[in-house]
Order: sequence, then C-alpha cells, then structure tokens
Amino acid sequence: MSCFYRVLKVIHWALSNLCPQERRYGQIPTTKLPWSWVGTKIHDEYVTVTEVVNQALRYNVRITPQLLREITGYDTVEWKYLDTETLQEKDFPSSGIVIENAP
Repeated sequence: MSCFYRVLKVIHWALSNLCPQERRYGQIPTTKLPWSWVGTKIHDEYVTVTEVVNQALRYNVRITPQLLREITGYDTVEWKYLDTETLQEKDFPSSGIVIENAP
C-alpha cells in the first residue's frame, strides 16, 4: 500500500473522529462505528465506500461482505476497513460485524 494512501486514511480518520460535532449516518452516530474507513480493491486500486455504507447502517443488522456488495454495487471479495481503536487496516470478516444499540 502506498504511503499516500495511508496518509489519506489517517486524515479521513482524524476528520471523522476529532471533529467536535457528532455526525450521524443512517441511525448510528460515528462514535459507535467500528471503522473510520471501508473500501475494496478494484483493478489494483482501493475504492472508498465509507459514506455509502454508513448511510445504509442500522443497529443490530449484520454487515457482511455480501451486504457490502449489495449496498455498493461492487462485486468484489476483498473488503477492508480501518479499525477505529487500533488504526490498523483489517479484512472485513466473512461472518460480518453487528453494531449493537447499547447505551
């Protein structure tokens, strides 16, 4: 992965998580999201789909790679996300991720 790409992801994370106002996507505030970036690799380049995915999120719904394909229209198998706690790029788990509505 290029250095430029990593810098863009860190800037995106900083803007998403350090801004004073709490933005909401769908029904879930950004502070509850386990990622700051979601994307996929198409023709050797990463495509960011974070905004599209975040708009479609709902609490207690399992977000799987299949659902990501349906939401974004990208028929790919290589889904990645940037973990908000570790700031590490991770493969999107095939079992999916559920964001629970906890106080």
